[in-house]
Amino acid sequence: MMEENLENWIILLDCTKSMNREDFPPNRFQTALSGIKIFIEEKSKALKKVRISIITFNKKISVVSELTDDVDSTIELISNKKFKKMNLSSGSINMLDNALNEALEILGQQIQNISGFYNCILLISDTEDLNISEKTQKKIKGLQISINIITFSLEKNNANMYFPLKAQHFTTKQDLLNGMKELALLKKKEKNNAQHFSEIMLEHGKKTRDFMEEIALKLRYPTLDELIKFNKKSRKINCQICFSKISPIKKYSLYKTGRLCPHCGTPMHLHCAGTWALKSSEHKGLFRCPYCYTLLKIPGAILNGLNKKSNKKEGSESKKQLVKMIVIGPEKLKQKYSDCLYCFKPIKNVSFQKTFQCSNCKAYFHKKCLEEMYKLDKKCLNCNGNIV
Repeated sequence: MMEENLENWIILLDCTKSMNREDFPPNRFQTALSGIKIFIEEKSKALKKVRISIITFNKKISVVSELTDDVDSTIELISNKKFKKMNLSSGSINMLDNALNEALEILGQQIQNISGFYNCILLISDTEDLNISEKTQKKIKGLQISINIITFSLEKNNANMYFPLKAQHFTTKQDLLNGMKELALLKKKEKNNAQHFSEIMLEHGKKTRDFMEEIALKLRYPTLDELIKFNKKSRKINCQICFSKISPIKKYSLYKTGRLCPHCGTPMHLHCAGTWALKSSEHKGLFRCPYCYTLLKIPGAILNGLNKKSNKKEGSESKKQLVKMIVIGPEKLKQKYSDCLYCFKPIKNVSFQKTFQCSNCKAYFHKKCLEEMYKLDKKCLNCNGNIV
């Protein structure tokens, strides 16, 4: 009987020259392919739905099969004579780290969406010296991705594993094939991504939030055609959070502060999205698109501004907040998701103009925009702090 679990598996296959050895007849590479075929067949029988992707690595990384639930086409690919006779080139096992990062990128995209899939990596290699960089280790742990290692050779496994992974080593072809079948039949108990995400955030705290922020997508800027549509009164294109063209929070139009989900194109005001993110059960700063549930992130300055104003309302008799505008160098700006929060346009050509940052809410402003803002009210438009 089929299990209700849904699983994504990225299979990383070592295609270095040593896989040509014939001690696992006809050779190590074709034996590995036979094992993969058994694994996929057994998984597809046992589960309601399984998606498979295959990545090969030697001196380069190749995604030979995209993540798909069409297991028949994947089996057909690895059973193809041309694929079986692939030219196995010399290469460094150090490429393993790059292959793992490719797999993490694919699975990261799956985590962004609520799909209910358990995300796993299966690494198959005849090399026992599997060193994984500390940075990649942290990513795997932070994203809570299950990783299984299968190694095989005639020698007993004396590998020095630098990472606490589920590793199995086989010294005969039959044991390897049996091991692949047993792995396929292991039951996984996993919640959907949304529930799983909330739980691991609570359990692992800041480190996990940092990893989730890495894979969360930024809201995209509208194209010129989209801006024209936003500006036409006759068209019923509204923010899909407040359902209006004018944001009730900042009174800005969709034309000025409208952004879109990069996955489904849902429009929303930047500050409406920020308020949504502050109320999110996931993590302040991260939220899910109200339509497609893609994991998104909001610039920290927007959140800071909304928080400062909220705190000011709660303590209306508190002292006036004094803020300074600090000159920011171009090198720091290159590493940030930077908009001017007066004109709401990206900060470009920073080497040709001064850019300032509010000491209170960390919002960025073009020099000309800051001058206009100062003439207008002598306040930071983002947090209402009084500029000194």
